[in-house]
Amino acid sequence: MTAETMVSNLLTEACTNKISDIYFFPRDGFYHLEARNSLQSYTVADLTIEETMSIMNYLKFNSGLDVSERRRAQKGAFNFIYQNRNIFIRISSVGDFKNRESMVVRLIYPPELNSQIDEEIIEELMPISKRKGMMIFAGPMGSGKTSLMYALGRQLSCNKKVMCIEDPIEIAEDNFLQLQVNTEAGMTYEELIKTSLRHRPEVLIIGEIRDSQTAKQAIQAAICGYTVMTTIHGKSKYSVIQRLRQFGINDTEILNAVNYISYQRLVPTEYDLKLFLDIMENDEIRAFIKQDITDDNWKQLLQNSYQMGQINEDTYQEFIFG
Repeated sequence: MTAETMVSNLLTEACTNKISDIYFFPRDGFYHLEARNSLQSYTVADLTIEETMSIMNYLKFNSGLDVSERRRAQKGAFNFIYQNRNIFIRISSVGDFKNRESMVVRLIYPPELNSQIDEEIIEELMPISKRKGMMIFAGPMGSGKTSLMYALGRQLSCNKKVMCIEDPIEIAEDNFLQLQVNTEAGMTYEELIKTSLRHRPEVLIIGEIRDSQTAKQAIQAAICGYTVMTTIHGKSKYSVIQRLRQFGINDTEILNAVNYISYQRLVPTEYDLKLFLDIMENDEIRAFIKQDITDDNWKQLLQNSYQMGQINEDTYQEFIFG
């Protein structure tokens, strides 16, 4: 079997099962392949080193990576056709201390194949998304932050200009003007935000706030009257404010710029995945900053779902702390 056939079979099976990540783990004398979707992780296969090298080399070649490099970290991407739709494939590889290469393959599905966001949530957030100012979405990787921002952006793009800055662009959206970060070319988040504002978009989607410069540029854009949507790492809605403070944003700027903060998780319920959102808007943001109020709405949200039988005890214990 050729490497092309093995990769095609692997990715087709992954798409069929809505797999989000495929891991290639080096072991002594073989490779362990593991897959993960939103509900669970499971073993795909244990392959020989020769078979795995053929698969990884083919993936690296398609992604524009250096096939001969096995130690340094590399990342790339390509598109895979599944049921006449483009699936965005993102590759990340790095060698361990024994010079054994490992790889993660991330599959990013188009909206029509990845509809985990309830329409009621979109309707609830649309009035906020039409205001000038910033919306910040927090949560771990794979919790639907980008999907939620894009869903809101699509609704707004009917009569507003939407610009998106990401590293990398994961979802191609024809109605957005999309810019991709390239630090080697000097196209950082900070520089692209400055550039984007010259195009005067009504809505600016920023993939992630990672540093103080990006945070300051994003806050300034919101204060200047743009609608800004972005993500930030935090384990609760309150921790987002602490993160902004760490990035050098003062409380006055937060109050003037930020309309909405949420912490979200995709939680497995009895039947499917459900998006849980713990939301904080202007009044609660102000109350927290002025008095450091920390009502634990997230725990209450999980507790209510557990008592209603929507989630089991194991899920409750896993997600209760964010």
